[in-house]
Amino acid sequence: MIRITRLIDFLAKRPKLTRVLAPVAGKLFPLEDVQDEIFASKGLGEGFAVKPESDLIYAPLDGVITSIFPTNHEIGIRTKEGLDLLIHLGLNTIELAGSGCDILVESGQEVKRGQLLATMNRHLLEKLGYDDTVVVTYTNDFILKGLSSPTFFRQINAKRAVQTISYH
Repeated sequence: MIRITRLIDFLAKRPKLTRVLAPVAGKLFPLEDVQDEIFASKGLGEGFAVKPESDLIYAPLDGVITSIFPTNHEIGIRTKEGLDLLIHLGLNTIELAGSGCDILVESGQEVKRGQLLATMNRHLLEKLGYDDTVVVTYTNDFILKGLSSPTFFRQINAKRAVQTISYH
C-alpha cells in the first residue's frame, strides 16, 4: 500500500506536459530568425515562427480569445492555466488596416486546439510586399516551468505538435 501511495504522490508532482500545435503548415524556424526585432529579441516572449504554405490558421492550444487586433493581424489566447499566447499573422501587416486576414472567432470565445481561427491571404501579402511569417509567442512565459526546443528548419503540418510546455 505504501508503494502505491508513493507512486500516486510521484505522479501528482510531475509537471503536466502540454503539446503546442503548429498554427499553420509550413517551415518551422526560431524567433531569432524572424525579420522583426521585437520578435527576434524575444521582446514578446518565447515562441516560434512558421513560414506558411497554407492560408489556414489554427489554435495552437485550448483557451479563450482575449484579443483580436482591429487590423486582424493578431489574435490573443489565454489558456486555463493563465498562459497568454499571441498569434501574429505576417510582419508589418498592421499597415494593411485589416486587408489580407479574416478572423473567424470573436473575443471571449472559447477555442480548442486545432480549431480554425483565421485565414490569411498569403498571395495578397506577397503581392503587396509583406512577409507572411506567422509568429506564436508566449507573452507571459514566466509562468512556464518547462519549454521544449522544437526541431527547427523542417516542414510541419498544421495541427501537429511542435513544442511541449509545462506549467509551475
